[in-house]
Amino acid sequence: MSFSNDSSKQQSAPGYAGSRREVLLETRPKGDTSATVAIASISDQDWYVSRTHGVYHIPACPKTEPYALLLLTSRGDVIDLGDNRRFPFTITAREIADDLLQDLHDHGIFVCAGPRPSEEELAAATERRDAYYHHLIGDGDTMWARGHSYREISDLHRRAAIALGVEREWAYVPLSTSECPACGEKVKTGVAVCKHCHAILDAEKAAQHGLGPSAALRQGLAKGNVEQANTSQRSNHYSNQNSNQSPKNGEVK
Repeated sequence: MSFSNDSSKQQSAPGYAGSRREVLLETRPKGDTSATVAIASISDQDWYVSRTHGVYHIPACPKTEPYALLLLTSRGDVIDLGDNRRFPFTITAREIADDLLQDLHDHGIFVCAGPRPSEEELAAATERRDAYYHHLIGDGDTMWARGHSYREISDLHRRAAIALGVEREWAYVPLSTSECPACGEKVKTGVAVCKHCHAILDAEKAAQHGLGPSAALRQGLAKGNVEQANTSQRSNHYSNQNSNQSPKNGEVK
């Protein structure tokens, strides 16, 4: 749809200066005029796109299905021409689809050539999405290397890493962090040992997991108790042997 001003059709009304331009509206549909268009998505995210003619929900792809599908039909809209004048028009399903997917192609969302996506279309969408997600992961690695700051990593970068099953430290944000008093690096709140400098942050919790001086002391005490128990057992054994070898009453050794 387009607007144009035809200066050659200006009409001057008698009795006042000035002119009124005639507005020409191009209402002929462009491109595919099919009554229904199918949008397929292999993205694991729900997408909501709002337009003046409606709010469109592109559903996330279920884990048990190869894709999710959204069927679009033509919609009506109105242009306000001013002076209480309105011009109704129709938007084709294909025009709506092309408008909705302007920024979603790289996420594995596309318009199907038919009522359902073909294997070739799904393969191309997967390749396009994976290439985009690998690019995002590379950006995430670069930002993380600059300062190990979770704030620099966007949800889009994390989603890309999780979607491709790529293990990255920056892809998982702890609920709360605190600074290690020894090295100053960010660590999860409540951990027993700093993962950066290995300082003991919670001696009691560390000891429960066999870490730190308290654990070593407990292990030493336990080892001493075992050795003492072994010594006692050996003493008892020797005592029993000696008692068995002692002559009984009336016997001559």
